[in-house]
Amino acid sequence: MTFYNCLDRQEQGDLCCNQSENKKCREVCLSIFRSYPASPTKDQRDEVTQHCEHTTVHQCAKEFMKVTPVTNMHNYLRCCDSTNRNRCRDTCKSVLSTKRLTTIEDIMNELDKEECGPPLFQDPLWQCFLKEHNVSPAVEVSTIDKVGMDSAKWHCCQRASSNQCKNLCSKTFTKDWADLWQDFHNKCLSQLSEERLRSCIDEVDEPCELGCDGLSFCTNFNNRPTELFRACTPQADEAARNDVTMWQTQHQLSLPGLTLPLKNISKCSPDTWKAVACILQIKPCSRYSHSNQICRDVCLEILTDCADWTKIPPEFSPEGMCSRLSPDELGASCITLQNYLFPSDASYQNGQVSSPCKNDPCGSSQICSINKNYSPGKSLPYTCTPGCKLGEVSEYMVPIGTYIRIPLSNNPKRCLQICKCTIHGIQECQPVPCMTLSPCWMGNSYEKAHGTNFAIECNTCSCYVSEVICSKKQCETTSISGKNTAYTTLPCNCPPHYVPVCGRNGNIYPSACLAKCAELSDGDIEYEACPDPCRSNPCPIGHKCVPDPKVCLTLMDKPCQQYQCVNGNSKCELIPKEPVCDINNQQFDNACFLAHSNKKLAYRGPCLKNCENNWEVCGINGRTYASECAAWSDYTSVDYRGPCIAVGLITDKKKNQCPGIKCKPLPDPNCLGFTPPGACCPICGGTLRLLYSRKQIDRALYVLHNKDTYSLTLKAMLQALARTIQVSQCALRGYLTVEMDIFVIVETTEKKPSQLQLEACIREAEKIASLVNTQSPRVVSELSLSSLVLATPVHTQNNYASNSMVVHSWMSFIVVVISFLVFR
Repeated sequence: MTFYNCLDRQEQGDLCCNQSENKKCREVCLSIFRSYPASPTKDQRDEVTQHCEHTTVHQCAKEFMKVTPVTNMHNYLRCCDSTNRNRCRDTCKSVLSTKRLTTIEDIMNELDKEECGPPLFQDPLWQCFLKEHNVSPAVEVSTIDKVGMDSAKWHCCQRASSNQCKNLCSKTFTKDWADLWQDFHNKCLSQLSEERLRSCIDEVDEPCELGCDGLSFCTNFNNRPTELFRACTPQADEAARNDVTMWQTQHQLSLPGLTLPLKNISKCSPDTWKAVACILQIKPCSRYSHSNQICRDVCLEILTDCADWTKIPPEFSPEGMCSRLSPDELGASCITLQNYLFPSDASYQNGQVSSPCKNDPCGSSQICSINKNYSPGKSLPYTCTPGCKLGEVSEYMVPIGTYIRIPLSNNPKRCLQICKCTIHGIQECQPVPCMTLSPCWMGNSYEKAHGTNFAIECNTCSCYVSEVICSKKQCETTSISGKNTAYTTLPCNCPPHYVPVCGRNGNIYPSACLAKCAELSDGDIEYEACPDPCRSNPCPIGHKCVPDPKVCLTLMDKPCQQYQCVNGNSKCELIPKEPVCDINNQQFDNACFLAHSNKKLAYRGPCLKNCENNWEVCGINGRTYASECAAWSDYTSVDYRGPCIAVGLITDKKKNQCPGIKCKPLPDPNCLGFTPPGACCPICGGTLRLLYSRKQIDRALYVLHNKDTYSLTLKAMLQALARTIQVSQCALRGYLTVEMDIFVIVETTEKKPSQLQLEACIREAEKIASLVNTQSPRVVSELSLSSLVLATPVHTQNNYASNSMVVHSWMSFIVVVISFLVFR
């Protein structure tokens, strides 16, 4: 088609230009048509006007000389991030920031001449430019003053090593992109010392996701569904091919702040250099820190053997250069080249693991998520929901209704504001009281710095803005006679009696002792297991009560309202769509329709299909649900069938903790998993313990004036975490534990899962742990996640596993310890 269009254009040019008897007019006219597929440059247009003005040739050529003035340069800056080609991306930003081009055609011509090549319409970069080209200037609305250029990346600025880069970063991503981007890129992003800053910014536009396949050059990266990559795309694959070609012809390697002359790499370790190019472009991520740096031994090997040391000043050495390029600290995460010198030897079956949102099948203003009600042939495996981008050039979006944390404008102290994503964009912004990252005082003797993680006896702790945040485990002690027989494993050494009470925060506690241990007073406790909130008819006259159970994460949320009042005169079609399901498995668009139909609520959310709906179940949170579907809709995993009747002793093993409770057999007895604290039955999957800051939630409640505070509930937090799951065969669930942390599991949705599916869910859980522990912008930008301060993976093997499994368990434990030390 491209070839046909080119011929067609030349034919039109001949018909148009040959009407002139003026040789110069014919020449300049034909140059416009010969430049296909690029648009005519300003010089070409001026020459046609000069030599062919007032002629039929000029009128004929005018259609091909139309230009579109650039009304808002910022609209096109975000297009630069649409390409995976690093040099093109940098050139694009440089052109838009430094050259005063006035038309979209001139911009595209300039990029064509530089590093981006001709306008191929299947290329995301050119698709973005053409889409912006067709936007009417009358509807352009700049959001710079509201949310900056990229508020998600703004959160990375504290990772900068130097104050200069912190300031440049903050100004660049708030309002001064056009003026400062080039400066920021040269002084900060191009410096090897700013690896943490670069990695954080990469995490916004190119998050580490599981799986890589379909590559034609970097074929050794294929067939890896449980490894993490940032850019497993055909564009990155082609960029790696081009890098190898360039190194072979130019005999030099360009890295941030460094250019190395090379020997002939066609003869010097060609397979190694191909793997290096693919690593730089496909960007495999280390498992725990999501780093992209190549390991030190690889760096030393290729530079010692293949760098042309006859052209390098004597003060440089392989050891000195590699100390700048690769991490050397104990336990640091890095990419091992050996993994990618050969094809994957794993034998995976097609279809076992799928990621339907890969390659962004939704529109540019929509968010893709996994469709848990997917039926082959009847629906798509993903759903698209509208969202808001966090800035003029940002690619990161949050769903409508989400509260976000973004910087205030003109903000030297880097203070924040809380805003809401609405159908009209980012609105309803309110400033948050500024806070300093103060240390935590541990008694009168010493302090812990903000962001430090540590242990107090058997409890995991973290310091966050002067708040010491710890789990509340009961530590086992030994007496002179040996084992402490009074040790119950439960917090505050409460007895394992199951007499459930309802906390004012909406959480069910197995006993009043455990509720009080969780810092609830007598006035905060109702001595029954959270009754029907509509039983006392709390709504005003003319309104209908619909249950809306939730768990609030702070006692400051007064009250943690457990019901919704629906006005009997409301027009339900005008109320936002928030599906609910009744006890007859009939779905309504919102609670208003359900109330007006006099139906009884089964659970919030759409009616689920791939679950059991016939009997009561006990959730791992100690709450009885009408069905497995109702538990899943509340982001809760099922503990056992039937109503809740027991509290489980707490263990670090994966085994049944309640005598008399019949647990469902595990799909694999030796799977990685855990027995949730207070639950009875073990589960397979990736399991995490999350610490969160109650003071940060209280600050947000203060700003929101206790209105529309759903974003600060446990369910909102779990919903936001669930959006990070990209594997269809995995689901995230969790609950607030009696040990005052949040337990999260990523478990398979398959009834008979394969080893690959079980492993994929483990990796998804570890990915979430990394996002929390590195304080990724994807976590700190969303209000519902911003209180999370520490994630600890806890999945283990069974204690009766084979010797090989025990070794694996110990290795997993060692990796977790190393990860913990790295995050410290």
